[in-house]
Amino acid sequence: MKEKKILFLTTTNLAANPRLTKELWLATANGFDATVLQFTLGNWSDEKTEALEKEFTDVNFIRLSALRKPFLPWLISSILEWFFRMLPYGTMPTLWLSVAVSKRTYLLLKEVKKMKSSFRWVVAHNPGAFYPAQVAAKQTGAFLGIDVEDYHPGETTDKRASMRMKELMQRVLPAADYCSFAAPLIKEKFSKELTDLPVSQLVILNGFEQSDFLMPADLQQQPLKCVWFSQFIDKGRGLEPVLPVISSLHPDVELHLVGNLKEAFRDQFIQSQQGIVVHDSMKQKDLHRFLEKFDVGLALEPGRDVNNQLALSNKMMAFAQAGLFILATNTPAQDQFLAESKWESKQTDLSPAHLKEVLLQLIQQKEQIRMNRHQRFAKGKLYNWEKISLPLVHEWEKKRLN
Repeated sequence: MKEKKILFLTTTNLAANPRLTKELWLATANGFDATVLQFTLGNWSDEKTEALEKEFTDVNFIRLSALRKPFLPWLISSILEWFFRMLPYGTMPTLWLSVAVSKRTYLLLKEVKKMKSSFRWVVAHNPGAFYPAQVAAKQTGAFLGIDVEDYHPGETTDKRASMRMKELMQRVLPAADYCSFAAPLIKEKFSKELTDLPVSQLVILNGFEQSDFLMPADLQQQPLKCVWFSQFIDKGRGLEPVLPVISSLHPDVELHLVGNLKEAFRDQFIQSQQGIVVHDSMKQKDLHRFLEKFDVGLALEPGRDVNNQLALSNKMMAFAQAGLFILATNTPAQDQFLAESKWESKQTDLSPAHLKEVLLQLIQQKEQIRMNRHQRFAKGKLYNWEKISLPLVHEWEKKRLN
């Protein structure tokens, strides 16, 4: 029997891929000796990744560069990506197809082929890592796990890029011992479109550790307090129509935004509004603790592409675990979650008139929303990472015992 060793591959890094970070905690907590192959991206995520790495004292981190230094690997990978994207995707070898999807495939493969260690499991995150993970698993005799997470063919309006991505999925997913998905509708979509998926198909929602969350505070005489968060506060995230509505209803309601604020968005949409409070981006645990100060979480997905329609955001899970009342737009995924969970919520479109109507209702229901906060918080424990990740642990352990 091989040692409990696991290799994670990603085309991003820990900070840019919270799902990978959660799986890494899960693996180490269950006795796995972990190695992570990830990238320096030259943006906000690098510093945060360095801080996260310090929390994993026994993990072997291998970091590649996605930047122009060193120049030659970047140049070669860029040229190959450009060239392979010119070719018919249906007839090219899987290696070429994967590089056409992401030039970081080339960089990952170079590193994988140098590895001498053997692993019990190789687990891939992000499409550009799927084929390199397949190669690594075959090279080391390991089992292969692929965290598909999102519906990647539906993240673009470029039809050719979408079909290229779908072709890659059709080729690599059947080679996995399991595939995991971040929402039921994403799994359902792939099951309908692709043939020969692995028998083990796991829906692992994007929940968080329950210890991150505190019981919602008693807000008493304060206005109805709403919260929204993302890595960036910017256009195209459903905020534009809600900000003037909040301003018109202030001081009965206020909205707190958490994230890196884009200056152009501030100047155009926030500066002239009342009742909008902006907070800098926070560490995940600090953000989750911060949510206890609010009544209502805004899940304003604009449904901008197919994946956005099918995905359940981190926001939705965090709001539920924090015990907040949820105000959500209508997407198939959010409709399904709120209906099946019977979560205390309201749904709205993004028209100013309807937003104002719904917010006025919530202001009137403020005391009832606050009275029910303990009940919602208890119910939110159903979505904690410790609980929803159990099928993944069982998969890793089941294969280990074969």
